[in-house]
Amino acid sequence: MLLNHKEISDKTFSQTEESISKKIIRNTIYNISGRFFNAIIWVFLTPYVIQRIGADRFGILAIVGGVTGYFGLLDLGIGVSFVKFIAEFYAKRDYEKINEVANSGFFFYLLFTGITIAFLPFVIHPLIKTLAIPNYLYDEAVFAFWGGIIIFSISSMASIFFAIQNGLQRMDIVNKLGILFSVPMVIGTIFFLEHGYGLRGLVINGVIIFVISSIANIIVAFRILPELKISPRLFREEMFKRLFGFGFKLQIARVSSMVCLNIDKFLIAYFLPIATVTTFQLGSSVVEQVKAVSLLFMSALIPACSEVNAKNGRAELIDVYTKSTKYLALVVIPLFVFAITCARQVMFIWMGAGHERAAWIIQILGIGWGCAVVVGGIRSVMVQTLAKTEIEMKSGLIAIIFNIPLSVILVVKFGLQGVAFGTSISLIISAIYGNMKLHKELNLSFWPFIKATILKIFAVSAFVGIVVWYIISASSNFWELNRVTAVFVFIIEAALFFAIYLILLTYVKPLDNADVNILSRGKMYFTRVLLEKLSQK
Repeated sequence: MLLNHKEISDKTFSQTEESISKKIIRNTIYNISGRFFNAIIWVFLTPYVIQRIGADRFGILAIVGGVTGYFGLLDLGIGVSFVKFIAEFYAKRDYEKINEVANSGFFFYLLFTGITIAFLPFVIHPLIKTLAIPNYLYDEAVFAFWGGIIIFSISSMASIFFAIQNGLQRMDIVNKLGILFSVPMVIGTIFFLEHGYGLRGLVINGVIIFVISSIANIIVAFRILPELKISPRLFREEMFKRLFGFGFKLQIARVSSMVCLNIDKFLIAYFLPIATVTTFQLGSSVVEQVKAVSLLFMSALIPACSEVNAKNGRAELIDVYTKSTKYLALVVIPLFVFAITCARQVMFIWMGAGHERAAWIIQILGIGWGCAVVVGGIRSVMVQTLAKTEIEMKSGLIAIIFNIPLSVILVVKFGLQGVAFGTSISLIISAIYGNMKLHKELNLSFWPFIKATILKIFAVSAFVGIVVWYIISASSNFWELNRVTAVFVFIIEAALFFAIYLILLTYVKPLDNADVNILSRGKMYFTRVLLEKLSQK
């Protein structure tokens, strides 16, 4: 018989769980700091890059990123299992097993990247000819693809060292390194573009920064885990099979995510002019920035939940799942609604006039990804923790089955917006299916869970979004006069949106006393007074 989530013990975190919650909050704070810094760079650098290299070349960069992402899907799912197993073995202080994971992964990727590079010459040229890339950009496109594959190869071989930092829950180091190397990346970008190196210069700059940052990550991994050893003798076939067994099914979900992220660009490049890819990329990148907020929380949650699973029982894990979904919804739902509501204004401030179609992409993809993140985000963490990756696999297959045909049909009929609709519809169907399967595994009622964790927050956010949308519509003639005025109006609207949101939450009261005790530990973000106003008495 399915249990309502309220029937689960309302016991708050024990001393062990309290430690876990502190780690999640601390690491989320570090992740948010790193993401905020990178988002600022992205906001200012993207218009500058497009202005210097043009929409066609920027579209090539977007396609290169998509292609190299697909190469990463050929690794049999080995990489996605690193953080889970490292976190579990580190919780038990089993350094021998950690070394087995590290060496089995590292030497597999060493062989994998060698094979990938060997087959590249047979893939690049036919691929470029298939896409609508102008002939005068052919050589630059080839150069960009080679650069992307070099970065991909380095990333693959260094991934185990990056996973060690995440598995040990050292997000402070991860984000400090990210911020550190973003500075020379920006300097290099400006240097190469100002000296006329164009697209080739951006590729060279990317390779240089990635090599240096990978070396730094390797050094850090050995520093924070002195017991780490790299030797072919530590490769274990049994451990490799274990990594493969866990990751292969989850890999289907990665395929789905990559399809949803990148198939749109290939379809646009095939059916529409290459410059249209840039329009889509601008809109989808705004959605990616909003989506990244949830990933900051989940990247801290995966190793923490693996630790809970290694030390405690399923009841505690369900408690973490319930609370995490609620906390994620509190932050992510209003962000998506605000982005959808202010999409046209965001594009005007960021890129200037003439990018209305990119605003449509934000609104359409925002609905699909918003549902996928809020409903399915924590699910992904849970299925990895429980090693029930077949749930994620089936959910991913459903997304692919719906996404590709829908996007093809709709891009032919409706053009650019049709592709985004195909992706959003498939994401919503996949998210709901996957969560219902997880809840069956957890013996947890699905709809009561959604009602208790998400529904109230969504209703409040949607109401505030409608109110602010009317305000934006009424003031559109005013803020479209110039971008400086638009910024001030946008700040006022953002303050109004989130002020009304918080005020309404004090009446809805989505939190309880246990939530207040947990969240008040993150004093950088929440004050106890505010949290108590949002909680039930």
